[in-house]
Formats: sequence, structure tokens, C-alpha cells
Amino acid sequence: MARRENWSVAELIVTKGIRAGKLLKLHKVLKMFVVTPAAKVANRYVTSVVMGNKTYTLANTAPGDGLAHSVTTAQTAVDVEDTNGILTITGKDIDGKVISEVLTPDAGVTVESTKCFKEITSIVGSGWTQGGTGPDTIVIGFGDKIGIPDKLPAAADILLVGFDTALVNAPTVAVDTNVLAKNCITAVGDGTKVLRAIYQV
Repeated sequence: MARRENWSVAELIVTKGIRAGKLLKLHKVLKMFVVTPAAKVANRYVTSVVMGNKTYTLANTAPGDGLAHSVTTAQTAVDVEDTNGILTITGKDIDGKVISEVLTPDAGVTVESTKCFKEITSIVGSGWTQGGTGPDTIVIGFGDKIGIPDKLPAAADILLVGFDTALVNAPTVAVDTNVLAKNCITAVGDGTKVLRAIYQV
């Protein structure tokens, strides 16, 4: 077959993996999101410290790769697990708007936010009560969810995802038509692999 430098929309649908059923939706604007996500860091924001009813001191205020990521927290029990209380995470989304989310730590489990934060401005613990002979410890960092810079009505509006050198057959996607920070793609980055997503808005 002769080499083709230009493709029609119909050819793109057939040859590049966009299902033919999407043809009627292509009157929308197509966008491409290309980023190189960093590997997640469990203690990026708060290194291992004792839990408490307090404003935690932040070691960093951003993931470090310029992207919006989910926030993760992991608790380690000392003796008897504490009554965990909650963490109120406040920061900014990929568009610079102020957002917040409440996480409930759980010993031995990594708890992850549903929203993606580009910047963290404060993390406040409340409702905590010590159990046993000493307070539990906690770390707070960022995860593998990466914020998309647009609100999408449905996950099906993400037409094609590539990560590293391969297409992703069933990408993990979360979308919300109202909350930009909940529009995320999950990719296990390492600072070198490139994520490419084609979607319609």
C-alpha cells in the first residue's frame, strides 16, 4: 500500500483504532494531551510523621512534574491502630482553581483521592485519637492518576490512549462533567514514558 501522509477522518477511524461508532461524534473538537508523568512518590508532601489534629508541614507543594495528580496517604499503626479521623486536602486543580477533598486514612492501606491536584496548599488532620502506647505514623504523597485539562461528559469521549510505545486497550479513566479535578487518566509513570490521549470536547 502506498505511503499516506494525510488521512481523512473516515480513514483515521478505521486505521488508527477509533471505533466507527464514534463517527457521528466527530463534529466535536478533538484535542490531544501529551505529557510525561513522574513516578508516584508516597511521601512527596508529608514524610513519615506522627498523626495528629494539626496542620501538617509540607515538604513540597507540587508533584514536581508540572501535572495534576491524585493525593495518596498511607498510615502505619503503632501497637493499637488509632482512631484515624480525617485529612482535609486543599490545593489547586490543573486550571488553578481552588479544590479540596477529605481522605480517611486506614492503617495498612493506601488511600487515594478522587480528585487530581496540581498544587497542595494545606493538609489538616482532625478527629484523630491515639490508641495504644503511641501515635500512628503517616505519609502523604501523589499517585498515578493524572488530571486532564478539560471536562468530559463521558469516558467514551477519550478516543485513543497511548502510553510509552503501545496503545492502551482499556485505559483507566474517570470523568465528571462538572468537576475538572475529577477528570483523570491512570498511567504508571516513571519520568520517561510518554502518555498521549486523544479526546473530544
